[in-house]
Amino acid sequence: DIGELPVNFTGRARMATVVNGSLPAPVLRFREGDTVKLSVFNRLKTLSAIHWHGLLVPNLEDGVPLLTTPAIGPGQSRVFEFLIKQHGTYWYHSHTAHQEQRGIHGAIVIEPREAPAVRTDHDEAIVLSDWTNESPREVQRTLQRGSDWYAIRKGTAQSLLGAWQAGQLGAYLDREKALVPPMDLGDVAYDAFLMNGQRRLPLPGRPGETIRVRLINAGAASYFYFDSATGPLRILAADGQDVRPVETPRLLIGPAECYD
Repeated sequence: DIGELPVNFTGRARMATVVNGSLPAPVLRFREGDTVKLSVFNRLKTLSAIHWHGLLVPNLEDGVPLLTTPAIGPGQSRVFEFLIKQHGTYWYHSHTAHQEQRGIHGAIVIEPREAPAVRTDHDEAIVLSDWTNESPREVQRTLQRGSDWYAIRKGTAQSLLGAWQAGQLGAYLDREKALVPPMDLGDVAYDAFLMNGQRRLPLPGRPGETIRVRLINAGAASYFYFDSATGPLRILAADGQDVRPVETPRLLIGPAECYD
């Protein structure tokens, strides 16, 4: 069920778009070779749909309105049916209006047909997301008009004095002459960053256990750094694809990326 739910992540109540009354949407767990049949009911007053990000599905089941799949109208439902041809960590979300930004995003975990190469005691799917109390439509308008407002809010606005102090006055003037707005790692001043819909997320685990962490960046426009106080991270998969394990002290995750 796609619907709405009041939420409060920052002390200010706002309305979110949710799946089955949950933000993020429930974790969908399948096994490679399964035939999936999902009925999606739209309780919103606007069009909606669900896109199965990264899954190899028939074009008609892809869930991108006006491109591959007809949108689901208010009060209507649609049955998605497809064969699971792969394994790994993926996610699903809306491609309609700003619904993904307002909460329609969730994890997909597909177990392999055969036993995995790396044995773990248990695994955790963590959906990373960004949240703004502002209307997403206003966020889009602010970005399209090239406003410096978000940089001012974050304290990252560039200035002539700052460029001179940093020894980058020439680069600053060249950019100004080219009429290119200042670049930033994140363009929007978000009010909260969430893990599975929470500001802080406790995970179960005991000394000696090996835990597979499935990281999904469902943020609309945010990059996230991930590291561990227990030592380097061992990367097992990227965007659902198994990789030769590699260790790294810190991982930068871009929007829509998935890592195990």
